[in-house]
Amino acid sequence: MNASTTAVETTPSVVRELVLKDLRIMKIPSICYWLAGIGSIVLALLWGDAAGTIAFILFISAIFGAGVHAAMQTITEERREQNLPFIMSLPITIADYTRAKMLANLLLVGGIWLTLSAASYVIFIGDVMPSGTIPLMTIILVAVLLAYVIILATTMVFQGIAPAITAIVAANLGNQAFIWWIASFHAVRSTVNGTEAVWNATYLTVLGAQIGAIVVLVGLVFYAQSRKTEFL
Repeated sequence: MNASTTAVETTPSVVRELVLKDLRIMKIPSICYWLAGIGSIVLALLWGDAAGTIAFILFISAIFGAGVHAAMQTITEERREQNLPFIMSLPITIADYTRAKMLANLLLVGGIWLTLSAASYVIFIGDVMPSGTIPLMTIILVAVLLAYVIILATTMVFQGIAPAITAIVAANLGNQAFIWWIASFHAVRSTVNGTEAVWNATYLTVLGAQIGAIVVLVGLVFYAQSRKTEFL
């Protein structure tokens, strides 16, 4: 059995171990971020408008913080600690490494985002927020996911602290500006306080653009990684 055959046979298990390694590293922090998000929802249910702004900031911060922590810990910190040369000495390719890192991060943060997003809709069942807010809140939640993917893509491609920090700041400020911009649309302002969720063309167009941007960014990561001539 030659080296290339061995590499092909061992690659799946190595990729799986890399994913599991990152999941183990981020296990406790991820649970803490998730609990903070759940706590913000409970806060909104118990105190309603009185704690609405604080609960919203805590909720968004929990998801955003989980994304930043995961990307920095599993990618940037790994390179800073000089662990990357050892990892790349294993029987894996750059594509395998990219797939392992993207999968681990998307599982971690995607799981937190999905469960907290689903749980957050209880505020509408509890009449904390009018149902007309549902489309806008959905766009805000997807915007947070998009901001995270921007950070992940930048960190994955450039793997440096400076690019990562730049992406974090840009994504955070850009996300806030985006929310204010969307909230200024007449199609949003005229429906957001209603008793029913109205999914008009504006909401659907923005949501489609956000999802499309996420897919494109993930694809660009794999493309950029495949074009690298120097990886370590």
